[in-house]
Amino acid sequence: MATDTGNAGRSVAERLFAEPQAFEFVQAVRLLEQLRPDAAALGTGLDPRREALLLCAPFTPVIASAELQALRRDALCSLSVESGSATHGDTPAQPELEVNLLGLGGLDGPLPDAYQEWLQHRVRLKDTSAVAFLNLFQHRLLALLYRAYRKHRIADPFVSPERGAIPTVLHGLAGLQPGARPTVGTDTELAPQAILGRAGLFANQRRSLAAFDVMVRHQFGALASSTPFDGGWRTLPEASRTRVGPRQGRNNLLGRGALAGTRIWDEHRGIRIDIGPLPLREYEAFLPGGRRHAELCSLAAAWFGANLLCRLDLTLAVGERPRALLSARAPQRLGWTAWLGGHHQPPSASITHVRLRSRGAGG
Repeated sequence: MATDTGNAGRSVAERLFAEPQAFEFVQAVRLLEQLRPDAAALGTGLDPRREALLLCAPFTPVIASAELQALRRDALCSLSVESGSATHGDTPAQPELEVNLLGLGGLDGPLPDAYQEWLQHRVRLKDTSAVAFLNLFQHRLLALLYRAYRKHRIADPFVSPERGAIPTVLHGLAGLQPGARPTVGTDTELAPQAILGRAGLFANQRRSLAAFDVMVRHQFGALASSTPFDGGWRTLPEASRTRVGPRQGRNNLLGRGALAGTRIWDEHRGIRIDIGPLPLREYEAFLPGGRRHAELCSLAAAWFGANLLCRLDLTLAVGERPRALLSARAPQRLGWTAWLGGHHQPPSASITHVRLRSRGAGG
């Protein structure tokens, strides 16, 4: 199928060899490296012929209109000091990329014009030994330029985000092991972007409710507001309970350590998260068993830890309450998606109380 430009659907590699001037230096080198994944990394080995490509620069004092001058498919003899030695055993074909930047020649190069004219004269006489010798240094300089670009530019525009250097940095800021998926105490794994995209918030050890509300709004596109000090019952460990008896009794001094029961009320036990008003479909997604409910559990566990109880108050928008109908295909849940009261819509929004509880939370 022909494209808008008239090309018959050529690949990116074919376009690069046909029109190298349309590409940038780093982009072209990256593409050529992908064509030979088994080759040595550029600028790291002792033998440039084992790398994916060769780099050189022209010795002509002209003003270039693009970063790339030319791309030749096979240039095995370009790094050979002896003219005419173009065979290297079983070495595969290696492309040569001629670059118009950071070269020894050209208008900005350190090589005087007289030497560049002499090199051009030798090339016209079929003697390329001097150019091949200088290309040894030009290849190294350009390879180091490419490596410096890849190392110090975190957001590489020519590499997918998960393969670049930035995920390692974001994992470190978020307190995650590089390559680990951000799942904390829940059965559902949270998408890596949900945590890595907010690594700046996770880098702060003070986990505020305001920051959590911002993450919920950005992640789910719903209004959210959290309230602290939503108390809950906490089960006492066996060693803290009162036992009466002369020998095995413990914590039985009235007014000092004696407690009645096996649990206590803890005002700091949890928080309340209010989300809404929501349309019916979004409201059902936040109910237990829904996709967003599981994601919210993972996000809350990753932010607050697995031991904090979270109560979720969902607000169903006015006019969104469904009719109570008995159906085997879409069973309704009383108090969540089914209410008593006939066909009349309530004048105010409906609020449903649900508990978010991660797998690692204690009683």
